[in-house]
Amino acid sequence: MRLTGDGQYRLASGSLIREHARVYVGPGATLSLGTAAVIGIRNTVNVEAGLTIGARSELSWDVEIMDTDFHDLTFADGRRHRRSAEIVIGEHALIGARAVLLKGVVVGDGAIVAAGAVVTKDVPPGTVVAGNPAAVVGRVTGWR
Repeated sequence: MRLTGDGQYRLASGSLIREHARVYVGPGATLSLGTAAVIGIRNTVNVEAGLTIGARSELSWDVEIMDTDFHDLTFADGRRHRRSAEIVIGEHALIGARAVLLKGVVVGDGAIVAAGAVVTKDVPPGTVVAGNPAAVVGRVTGWR
C-alpha cells in the first residue's frame, strides 16, 4: 500500500488497507475507516475533501474513489464549479471490482455497487446499483 499526502488518517480496529492500494489524502482532508472496513488491492483513492467508509464495508479490487475533479472551473456566466465534495460509504456496503465513486456521493448502509459501476449520485440503503451512470437494479437484505 502507498499512503501519501498531508491529510489525516483515522483507522478503526480491524480496518485494513490492502497491498498495492494507492491512497492520497490532501491537506485538511480526512480518511476515516470504520471497524473492519477494507480498502482492497490495487484501489486508487484520492481524498481532497473527505472520505468515510463505515464499519464492515468492503471495496473490492481496482476500485477508484475520487472526491475531487482536480480542477477549478469558472463558467462564462461567472458561476464557479465545486471542485471537491466528501464521499460517505455507510456500514456493511460492498463496492464491486473496478467501480468508480465520484465526488459528493453517499452509499447507504447495506448497499451494493456492482462491478464497473460509475456512481455519480447517492445510492439508497439496501439497494444494488449497476451501470454507467449507476442506477438501481434491485434491493437486498444482506450480503457476505
